[in-house]
Parts: sequence; structure tokens; C-alpha cells
Amino acid sequence: MNRRALLAAPLLLATPALAQGFPGRPVRLVVPYPPGGGVDGQARALARPLGAALGGATILVDNRAGGSTRIGTDEVRRAAPDGHTLLLMPAIAWVGFFHSRTFDTKVWEEMTPIAGTAETPYNFLASRASSGNETWARTVEAARRRPEGLRIGGPSAGGIIELSVRDILDGARVPGLYVPFQGSAPAHAALLAGTVDVQIMPFGDGIGQMRGGATHGLAMSGPARDPRAPEVPTFAELGIGETLMNSFSVWGPPGLPAPLRDRLAAALRTALADAEFRAFMQDRQGFTVRFRNAGAVRQELLDFDRAWGPRLAASARGSSGTGTDRQSVLDRAGRSR
Repeated sequence: MNRRALLAAPLLLATPALAQGFPGRPVRLVVPYPPGGGVDGQARALARPLGAALGGATILVDNRAGGSTRIGTDEVRRAAPDGHTLLLMPAIAWVGFFHSRTFDTKVWEEMTPIAGTAETPYNFLASRASSGNETWARTVEAARRRPEGLRIGGPSAGGIIELSVRDILDGARVPGLYVPFQGSAPAHAALLAGTVDVQIMPFGDGIGQMRGGATHGLAMSGPARDPRAPEVPTFAELGIGETLMNSFSVWGPPGLPAPLRDRLAAALRTALADAEFRAFMQDRQGFTVRFRNAGAVRQELLDFDRAWGPRLAASARGSSGTGTDRQSVLDRAGRSR
């Protein structure tokens, strides 16, 4: 019997009673990104209403960044399936990371989906406010005058982000490269330092930085212009990519018993209805709050894998820039901090 089965066996004998008495200690909500980004902000805003919905439980947000979400994912994948260790994840990213070989298994088929929390356009492109490139057309024009073309910094290597960058460069017919960082915050620092020309990031991060005056919004991947940033065109308008939405969900370890999953899902449904949380998500983070049950969350992943998996696998066999080119940009970013 493996370790996971040994951990799960006592729970399976008394799951209804366990669900009634749950939680017995603080619940850890793992975020597989550094502090400061949109997923981290969502987790910290969710902690209060979720704790209240679980009878006054303490929810501890635990940032486990790195490895293109693998470190945080593995932290929860190895945890005891007792409901006290959860993961907040933009789960379609797993599909991209599997096909780019960051993950060696389809982790969404192992983990236990609990509930969906929110959705937002997947990608947002921004330039530095002081660059003088306040539109996509001007950004591309400037890039064409440089030998290295357009340097796009983003939050992780491989996966959907890197495929999106390839589509962007191909659509704009401009040379360039993708420079991955460990999260949106260091990528943003590189943008402000001028070591990358454009940052690709989650929509919520993008409109927050634009409102703060640090960046110009250039494009986003939603199906239509968003009323929170109506001046920002869509990728489809500019011919640089497809409509792509991101969805967020809470997951438990493999083998999480159904009564515990259902208890957590009911608490999440209540938490997502909290007025303060909804206002924060909509106005500050750029997310649309939307509860989905476990079955709907899993089906989203299966559908996305079927639609995007072949393209992601093909993209993983190519590259939007050489390793040497990327490293030179990363070295300059390191020296600028």
C-alpha cells in the first residue's frame, strides 16, 4: 500500500463524522505563485469569508512559487487528503505545463476538484508608461527598429503563456523572444527597468498597473473590450491571437473524501457570495466571480485539453527565442534589481 493510500484509509472509515467536525485546525490555502499577483490577491481576499463559512476557521495563505506552479501543486498533491491543505489554481495552466513537459502527468486527473471561484481574460499585454509606446501599433513599430525585436516578459516558462507569445509575434510579424520569470511581480520589475519591452500577465494585474499609471494597456484576450478598460483592444481585433479566458478553482489532494469535498464546496459557495469579496474581485482584481461545482471544473479541463492540447504540444517543440538570448535578458534584469 502506498503512502497516499495509508493516509486516506482512516478517513474513508469515518468521513461523514469527519466532515461534520471539520476543520480541526487551520486550513492551508496554497498559492503556487509569489505574493503580489492576482492569484495571491484572490486567495487573501477569499480567506476571510471562507473561514467564516467554515465556522470561524483560520485560513492560512501559503505561497509556494516556482517550477511553473509545480512546487505548489506538489505540496498539495502529497498532502494528507483531510481537507486541511488546499490549492487555489488557474487550472487550465496545468494543461499547458503538461504539454510543455513541466509536469509528467495530467495532474488535473489526479487532484480532487472542489469548486470554481472566478474567471477573467487569460492574457493582458502592457508597455512601460515612460516608453512612449502607448499603443500596440507603436510598440510593434519600435520593435521592428531593434535587432532583437520585441522582448516579452511573463510569469512562467512554457505552457499557454509561451504559446500565446508565439501567436502574438507571428500575428504581428515581428521578431522577438519570450523571457520567463518566476511570477508576475519580477516580470513587472523587468518591464519597469526596461529589460523587457512588454509584459504579458493576468488581466487583473494588467488593469491594476494601468490604473496606477505604471503601464499602458496594449491588448487583452477577452471576447470583447472590457468596461473596466474600454480603451484596451482585444487580441482578435489586432490579429495577434485567439479569445482565451482563464478560470480559477480550488483543489484538494488526490483521494479527498466526497463528504469533505462537499463541505468545502458549500463553504466556498457561501464565501463567493460575500459582498466585500465580490467588490474586491470585480473592482480591484478584474475577476468575475462565478461558482462552478466539481464536475463542471473537471469538465473545463477535459474540454480545454481536447481543444488546445495538440497546439500546446506542437509549440513545446519550438521556441520563441534561444536560451542564450533569454539568459542575457534575465542577467540584465538581475543586475537592475
